[in-house]
Amino acid sequence: MTAQIVGRITGMVLSLGFTALAFTHPSVTSNLQKLVVQVIEEAGYAPKDVGVFVKMVTDDSALVSINADRDYIPASITKLVTGAAALELLGLKYRFATSLYHDGRFDRLKGDIEGNLYIKGGGDPGFSAERLWLLVQHLTHIGVKSIKEDLILDDFFFDGITTGPGYEEDQTSRAYDAPVSALSANFNTIAVHVAPGGKIGAPVRITEFPKVDGVRIISTAKTVGARRAGPLRVKTTDRKGATAIVASGTMGISEAPRYVYRRTWQTWKHFGNIMTALFKQCGIEFSGSLRHYPVPDSIVDAGALYTFESEPIIRFVENMFKYSSNFAAEMLFKTVAAEYDSLPGSWESGAAVLQKWWAERNLPGTLSVVNGSGMGRTNRLSPGQVAALLEYAHDRPTYSADYLSALSIAGYDGTLESRFTRSPLKGVVRGKTGTLNSCGASNLAGYMLPSGERCIFAILINSSKISQYSHWVTQRKILETVLKAVNKERLEKSPFLPKSPACK
Repeated sequence: MTAQIVGRITGMVLSLGFTALAFTHPSVTSNLQKLVVQVIEEAGYAPKDVGVFVKMVTDDSALVSINADRDYIPASITKLVTGAAALELLGLKYRFATSLYHDGRFDRLKGDIEGNLYIKGGGDPGFSAERLWLLVQHLTHIGVKSIKEDLILDDFFFDGITTGPGYEEDQTSRAYDAPVSALSANFNTIAVHVAPGGKIGAPVRITEFPKVDGVRIISTAKTVGARRAGPLRVKTTDRKGATAIVASGTMGISEAPRYVYRRTWQTWKHFGNIMTALFKQCGIEFSGSLRHYPVPDSIVDAGALYTFESEPIIRFVENMFKYSSNFAAEMLFKTVAAEYDSLPGSWESGAAVLQKWWAERNLPGTLSVVNGSGMGRTNRLSPGQVAALLEYAHDRPTYSADYLSALSIAGYDGTLESRFTRSPLKGVVRGKTGTLNSCGASNLAGYMLPSGERCIFAILINSSKISQYSHWVTQRKILETVLKAVNKERLEKSPFLPKSPACK
């Protein structure tokens, strides 16, 4: 792509004070940039509210650069950094390992572990209820029928801080606020299943999945007629060191049953409580206690009874990109810290590792991140930095295809499933969203893939005065404006090429 799209740049300062990046590529085109500025202006943004950087990969041409060196609150755009660093530093073959040990004789004929059973966590973000069940099934397959003493839980691969910087600004029982630990079960959340009672006036039926020993259910929620149905409120709280599910309000008798996802308020204990419940379900006798301390080195040296490996790391990057999983982001962030700095992994050392990685790759500016997910107001990225990261990841032969495929496809899946469904951008954009309503952050960055071309874009909007929906409309209009110019140039260069659906 060349400057012939709409003409050569004639000035670096445009209307309304929207400024181009100081090191803007000379092929940035004034007419296209003016069209993008016009979209921003018509939406009513202040000059510094929006930053945009758009660049062609195929021939290294910058197309739009507006406030591109200005720092913004990136929200979940931060996950693009976490994902690239994790894939590169840990490698595509990396799997999280959870190892089980014992300190007494294991009688394989009787199936008795005469002493304690130890579980040493390795930061696996993927211990869903199903995979925890599989772990216990594997124990039964190797002959374990009873554990005579205690279950010792070792989550010291990470430090003991379970709520990272940025999260303290918005502490709720929502699943996106789940705590982080090297031994985490079911994403440190509880799926609360709610269903109306059998008749009007009956209590709402509330159960948890997976089954967790020690969880209390405190409910005043009632079943009512459809016309009287109001909101059903479900939250979790910490009650004397145990998680309690608290429900109130009403549920219509004809409402469909559903799951409500809420965080747990414990970590290693939550893991242990699910394990003991699964022991009962799977026929392993256990009447001991849960205890929390590191596996002694002598026991580790004797070798593991069994090691359970996670799915490949790309699965967690995909969860982080497509579904914006804060939990996966922070687990990867602290794992990189543990593997590349020192044990135990911490948020502080994770930030140091990523900053060093950023500088060693000659990416622009100084990386300013304190967590892996983008929660809070402390992280900062500029559109130019985001675009440089996307270009860097695009050029890595070992993981570029995985990185791109992990992103949401506009109109099809992830956080972009319901966006651009009636736009020429559908199926053409692969991107990552970043939203923090509390500070007006609504961001979108990724790749636009019209036929035969690859375009990198970063649109960062920080404005609380304009609605979230209006932010989305502005992002769509900016990308449609760029796509139209790219398709027009492509057809002018090769008029005999057939039009793709994206060219409509």
